[in-house]
Amino acid sequence: MPYRRRHESSTGLAALAALAAVAAAACTPPTPDDPESALGGFSAGGNAAVAGATAGSSTSGASSAQAGTVGMAQSGSGGVPATGGTAANDAGTGGGSGSGGVVGAGGSSSAGGAPAATGCNWMQGADNTWTMNPDAAEKMVLFDGKDLGQWHRLNQPNTPAQWKVLPDGSMEVVPQPTPTNIQSNATFDDVCLHVEYKTPTFASNAGVQQQGNSGIYLKSAYEMQVLDTSKLGPLIDGCGAVYKVAPPLVVACLQYGEWNTYEIEFKGSVWDNGSPAKKTQNASFVRVALNKKLVQQNVTLNPAAGFTEAGIPDVAGPQPIALQDHREPVDYRNIWVTIPRH
Repeated sequence: MPYRRRHESSTGLAALAALAAVAAAACTPPTPDDPESALGGFSAGGNAAVAGATAGSSTSGASSAQAGTVGMAQSGSGGVPATGGTAANDAGTGGGSGSGGVVGAGGSSSAGGAPAATGCNWMQGADNTWTMNPDAAEKMVLFDGKDLGQWHRLNQPNTPAQWKVLPDGSMEVVPQPTPTNIQSNATFDDVCLHVEYKTPTFASNAGVQQQGNSGIYLKSAYEMQVLDTSKLGPLIDGCGAVYKVAPPLVVACLQYGEWNTYEIEFKGSVWDNGSPAKKTQNASFVRVALNKKLVQQNVTLNPAAGFTEAGIPDVAGPQPIALQDHREPVDYRNIWVTIPRH
């Protein structure tokens, strides 16, 4: 980017059903000091109400969602692994289960039970490729190629997104005089995100940060960089980077005109119930694959003074996903999410 930018659970079907009830929440932007810092995006929704899982199954936990919040189910009272099971975790996350039932996400199976899927149900290929493989019923589609009804203008939940839908079923950035990102109506804390993008051609004399620049923001604050740096080495502000936090493990992006696929497992920060709330655990990118190549793993996000590299404070509660307008016509398609099983 060329600008200085200031810029809790065994989940089951009930948690996934709560996705559909997500409402758009009011947002309050920060005061920008340059065009890109105007990302903002704070949801008014609180944390999900939690009901315990019934004994014998960690997948039957009920959940509900308050306004602007994705419901997240937590393990039931007792919350201990069934006989023969353990609560071993995947990438630092683990879960319990109702006594006598299946071990929660991150755990191994109980006696007589099937293993529970963990996190974003990642599948590692024999060729060391990585991809998320959730059940189709688990997916919440945020963009299906038909309209932008599930997106709104930055910090204006009642204003439609200003980008355009193309005949090929993608949406394209429509650069604004003052770059203005778009945000999902649905808000999330922990999330598995699939998104495909294509960068445009660029002038031969374009600077690195003008080579199809955009970004994908989790909690409208933490950015996975979109950029054509396919011919360059790993850069802390290049494709596959957690922008200005961690360079990619490998350069995995394809050049302009070709479709790239990000799959992102993000774990949101945890906050207490104080007034004001205090953060008790930092957010993290658990795993990120770009074109099936692992580019980030277990990156803890602990922004200085609480502000991310996008100039946005990490705050309590779910927030929208955001896509960046960086004055370049980057295309996006096939955007969907699931809720990870932790």
